[in-house]
Formats: sequence, C-alpha cells, structure tokens
Amino acid sequence: MPSPHPAVPDPVVIDTDPGVDDAIALLMALSSPQMDVVGLTTTAGNVPIGPATRNALAILESVGRTDIPVSKGATRPVRGRYAYARQVHSAEGLTHPLPAPATHTTDTGAVPFLSATLRAHPGAVTVIALGPLTNLARLHRDQPSVLPLAKRVLVMGGAVQSPGNVTPHAEFNFYSDPTAARLVVESGIPLTLIDMAPCRQVFLTREDVEGARASTEAGNLAERLLSGWFRQDPTRERFYMYDPLTLVAAADPHAIKFRSVTMTVDDSITTDDSTLWGRCRVLDETEGPISIAEPGGVDVPTSLQLIRELLGWSQPAAI
Repeated sequence: MPSPHPAVPDPVVIDTDPGVDDAIALLMALSSPQMDVVGLTTTAGNVPIGPATRNALAILESVGRTDIPVSKGATRPVRGRYAYARQVHSAEGLTHPLPAPATHTTDTGAVPFLSATLRAHPGAVTVIALGPLTNLARLHRDQPSVLPLAKRVLVMGGAVQSPGNVTPHAEFNFYSDPTAARLVVESGIPLTLIDMAPCRQVFLTREDVEGARASTEAGNLAERLLSGWFRQDPTRERFYMYDPLTLVAAADPHAIKFRSVTMTVDDSITTDDSTLWGRCRVLDETEGPISIAEPGGVDVPTSLQLIRELLGWSQPAAI
C-alpha cells in the first residue's frame, strides 16, 4: 500500500520532454500529496525542444498550475542528435490537443534554474528526469558540486536487464543522448534508475482506458491523452507506464525493490559501433551508486493502484 502522506511534501523538480507518458507522470506529480512540484525543466526527446516546452506550459495551464515555473533546456544533446518519437506520441507530442499556452518560460534556462534551486535548498529537492539526460549532464559537467545537493535523483532510462525499445541494446532516452547518460551514470551520484525491465511490467490496456472514470481534471486529461494514443493505431493494446512508474518510485518506496550496482553507458566516445550507443553495462553486480529494480521487484497491483489514485480514477470493478 502507498506510504502515509508526509506532513510536508517534498519539493520536486521534473525534467521532462512531453510526450504522452511524460504528461501522465506530470499530472500524477501535480496530484500527489507527497510532492510539491517547484519547477519543470524541459528537454528535447520525444519531440523537439519547442513543442516539448509548449506542452509543459499547456499541461500546467490545463490544470490551473501556472504558478509552477518552466525553464527551457538545450536544443541539442551533449553529442549527436536527438532521435525524436513523433510516430509514438504524435507530431506535437500530445495525442489530445491543448490550447496554446498564454504563459511563458522563465528568463533563465534549465541548467541555471536547476543550479539555483538545488543551491538554495541543499539536501531537500528531489530531481526526477523523464527524458534524455542532457540538462543533468550539462549541469554536472559545468558545476559538478551541484547535482549531489539533490535529496534524490530518479531517472527513467536505460535497458539494464532487458532489450531496448530503439535498438536491441538501447532504451529511447539513453539512445537519444548516450553521452549525457554516460556522464550522469558515471558521476558517482546516487541514482534511482527505472529502466525498461520494470517499466514493461506496468501497463494500461485499451479496455482500462475505455473504462476510466475520472473525478479530477487531471484524470480527465489523462484519459483523453490515452484515448487519443490508442485511437492513433487500432493495433495498440497496451500503454506501458514508463514515466508514470518513475513517479510511483518517487511517491511510494515500497512499490519497487531495488539493488545497487555500478554501471556505465556506451556512447561514441567508448565505442565506434553506433548500434551499441545507449547500451548499459553493469560493472559490479553487488554494489554501487545506481539503484535498479530487482528481477520481479515491482509490486504491479500497488503501482497501478497508485497511478489510478493520483489520476483520480475509480478502481476497476472486481471480477
């Protein structure tokens, strides 16, 4: 079961590239009593940085949270070029149209915003990265003392214990900026990594979405986005909850069991073989700064229950 609600929620900054699953995760975070979302930083990934930033602003406006600052990230990865996933998320990233946002980003970019926030509240702010790790890598490269000031760093990315979803070796976020992934993973900073293996265990079916009954505006928007995603392709039967599961890990420490490892990520610096870029390699199976899910370590019913709870969806009827 989800842990008791804290008296004071944790301040959270979410680095994101919306994207349907990012949008669902953002809506969950905004509804969570465990989290006080104090800022969004955007990165290209699912779509270019312009649509990603526009989507972040529009999502906040749609649920009346224009008080949350949004800071725009870099247009290019640390090395190479972004892959983008328009065929999955639509050309603009969201499968339900939202009005053009009337609000604007902050005057500072993503890296300065992250730096200022972490310096102002050392040991207090949780950073949740849902897209390519470009912003986090640039921050650590330029100011290596800052990211360790985070209370926790959670990352959705990598294919450590299963095949990738872009190549046999690489998951989309790490494939999009493998050098950024390598810099962050090799930094020595403790990371909680939600990789492909646990993500493939938690999903909603077409029938789940058709039967959704939302009691909140966030839940209604999530239902419209997911319905639009299924309508795009009649052969789609499962929506895997990649980014939402990362929010589950942040909100409920009992939903996933982790083990500690040391690992690296291949990129154009470590290998000339481009088919291996984004590949995760575990160097020590017994200890290290990276926490990954144990095999079979995801409590799937609890995870789905928390996702529904945060979206304000009624639980499915017992059969």
